[in-house]
Amino acid sequence: MATFEIYNLDKTVSERIDLDETVFDAPINDYFLHQVLVSYQANKRQGTHKTKTRHEVSGGGKKPFRQKGTGRARQGTTRAAQHRGGERQFGPVPRSYRQAIPKKMKQEAFRQCLSLKARSGKCFLLSDFNFPEIKTKIAANLLKTFEAKGRTLFVDAKPDNKTLLAIRNLPSAAVQCVNSCSPLDIFESDNIFLTKAAAELYQQRYGKQGGR
Repeated sequence: MATFEIYNLDKTVSERIDLDETVFDAPINDYFLHQVLVSYQANKRQGTHKTKTRHEVSGGGKKPFRQKGTGRARQGTTRAAQHRGGERQFGPVPRSYRQAIPKKMKQEAFRQCLSLKARSGKCFLLSDFNFPEIKTKIAANLLKTFEAKGRTLFVDAKPDNKTLLAIRNLPSAAVQCVNSCSPLDIFESDNIFLTKAAAELYQQRYGKQGGR
């Protein structure tokens, strides 16, 4: 078991909790983590890119100049790829970039990403996100108190509306619930704040005893 401190909003320690080390102190496999995170990035791509072929570009019905006598190479249309305004040869077409990620690989990716942040000292556990008022200043002071610079992710088992309103105006911060958060979200964040409920839920889902 790994011992973590549970902080209040003013960074005072309220309690200490033991969490499963298989979730928050797991060994890191760089090759495996790269493979899974690239798959998550690929699944975010829309794949709607499209360029026009010669048959889709407008114009070009008239031969640009006569076949012989000009000394130039013969041309049949100005819509060919070598002409300005012509087709795009071998251009992108709509396609799916989706890659299947097995369930056990997702679970292991969560373990390694959480362990990576915890090991680097960038994972903070709070008792809750119960802000006294709906003010962005309170959330900004929280980041300043914990010296959290860069992209920051707040994860709760079920974030309330007060938390969402207080954090949404911070350009480098985001709030997610445990169910919608992915290993890529955790990995790309410089700092991560977990509520005690969120940490226990992660342990229940991905720990040795609670993993499914």
